[in-house]
Amino acid sequence: MKKTILFIGIILTAFVAALLSVISVLLDVPNGMYEGLNEMANYYTMSVKSTSEALQLAGGTPYMGVMDGITRYATMTGTLQYNTNPHNKTSSEETEDPGEIAVAITVTGYAIPASHAAETFAPYLDQRAGYAFPQKPGEMTINKSIAKLVGVEIGGTVTLSPDLFFDDPEAGRDLSNVAPQTYTVVGYVDTTKVTKVNAENPKDTYLTSAQYYFIPEGDPAYSLLYYRFEDSHVLHNAYLALTRAGRTATMSYLVRAQVENIAIAQAFFFAVTFVLGILVLFILYSLIAIFYRQRKGQICRLKLLGATSHTVAAIYCSIAVLLVVVAVILGTLFSLAFNVYFINLCGRLFKQFSASFVSRFRPIVPFSVLIALSAFTVLLFFRVNHKIRNAAIAQEVRHE
Repeated sequence: MKKTILFIGIILTAFVAALLSVISVLLDVPNGMYEGLNEMANYYTMSVKSTSEALQLAGGTPYMGVMDGITRYATMTGTLQYNTNPHNKTSSEETEDPGEIAVAITVTGYAIPASHAAETFAPYLDQRAGYAFPQKPGEMTINKSIAKLVGVEIGGTVTLSPDLFFDDPEAGRDLSNVAPQTYTVVGYVDTTKVTKVNAENPKDTYLTSAQYYFIPEGDPAYSLLYYRFEDSHVLHNAYLALTRAGRTATMSYLVRAQVENIAIAQAFFFAVTFVLGILVLFILYSLIAIFYRQRKGQICRLKLLGATSHTVAAIYCSIAVLLVVVAVILGTLFSLAFNVYFINLCGRLFKQFSASFVSRFRPIVPFSVLIALSAFTVLLFFRVNHKIRNAAIAQEVRHE
């Protein structure tokens, strides 16, 4: 009997150690990837489609918005002689005034939420020689070349209106009800310099270069709203919450690519955890079954001496619980070595983040496994107790 318990105990300890290690790695690998991403950039972005109002995402800050018919699929009208004209679907049937120069272009810009405009433009302020950004609702800064094209100067006004050439409700663009909006030009913005600052400071910048920026008034309805996050894990959680709520969201490419790796790693280690968990439970079940088969005669003698079925079952289940405690304690020690092996393996699989993979000891993991295995043993107790209650005592001891 002692040899049986020792042998099963060794097997149980080995599988418990492996189980604890895999659970730990299951938690460590995603955290390592998130930490690696956070070291690569100070901000990550996510766009949210069809936002009728600014969504308050946990940890996310709205910094830039798109309005169909105003920032894209739009035309711009200035105050001087030359103005942009919208695309004309029936231009061949109409004549233009020969004394007027018509310029057909579609302009692209961004609306900057007033509550976070200062934060959005802050990384560019030290390098803004020769250009400016809007500071309050109703203001706009524009590329100087575009300003000349539409006939506007600093202090003048610009009207943005939808280009109905792009009106297509079937494609999700209903521009017929978009009202024109007028803004005051307070300065010029050099889009080339914005692009240069982005290239020189990739970890700290997130504003996309555009032909104009403005701060909308009132409560604008965005077609697409961009959020910035300082933590890639928070970004991923916000993305999952949005998609589960039926929203269309797109994360930064780098985060999106690594999230796929995180999902693969989690799926693999979760599958291994599940298999090892089943094996550990099977070992415990086998242990109790062996106790009953090998000690059936002893059990019957104890009952003849007056021991209750509950007392007899408790004795053997207590042995099993004690074995579980010892296995978890020893397994925890051995799992520390397994953790290093698995973490190094993940480092070879995901070399880009290998420095971020650190094995962490979490007391809650072995404690939770101990509680779960003990609870399973108690369930086995009731089953064994039922068997003992129905045991044929006289039949077991008739030959003695």
